[in-house]
Amino acid sequence: MNKKKMSKKKKIIISIVISISILIIIGWFIFLKPKEKTDTPVKVVEVLDRIEGYDYVLEDRDTEIYKEKFLELKEILESKEIDYEKYAQLLAELFAIDLYTIDNKNSKYDVGSLDFIYPDEKEKFQNKVMDTMYKLVEDNSTNKRNQELPIVASTEITETKSTTYSKGENKLEAYEIHMNLNYEKDLKYDKKVTITLTKEEEKVYVVSLTNAETEE
Repeated sequence: MNKKKMSKKKKIIISIVISISILIIIGWFIFLKPKEKTDTPVKVVEVLDRIEGYDYVLEDRDTEIYKEKFLELKEILESKEIDYEKYAQLLAELFAIDLYTIDNKNSKYDVGSLDFIYPDEKEKFQNKVMDTMYKLVEDNSTNKRNQELPIVASTEITETKSTTYSKGENKLEAYEIHMNLNYEKDLKYDKKVTITLTKEEEKVYVVSLTNAETEE
């Protein structure tokens, strides 16, 4: 009788040990087993070039047309005498290309063209773009986005006007640039825009953008 009781007790102990062992193994797989490395790396933007003395940089994700305009602007700004009208025109083109080429942006928060905005207007402009043009842009940090987004193929400046920009009580020299935008594929984004830029000290900044089509 005692042997039967001992045998039964032994079986219970063995069952408990086995159950604990199974729980430990399951816990290891769930919590402690090293995670396999993902095959899709997080996208990292690399700076290829910059213009000394300015906040303008060229990134590896920038399109060919952007790279061409950037190098033209770099040549203008590194010359002994700066042609400010040409500076404003190239800056307006770079601004439009970077803003409306959304395909290379990582998310709605990755707003293009901010380097060209007047400092006092930058935050307001960024918030407006995130709430409108970039509102539906999906995250692409792991390069898995399957969303069709615009890419600017070319720009055409149709008119450049000299004007002024009011900053407090001061009137700053400014340029009003009318431009046509052509895309690799028409996704119904702005095709005619008017960009106003101001010159303060030695730099030119974008201070406003309007869709010229809505003004007609």
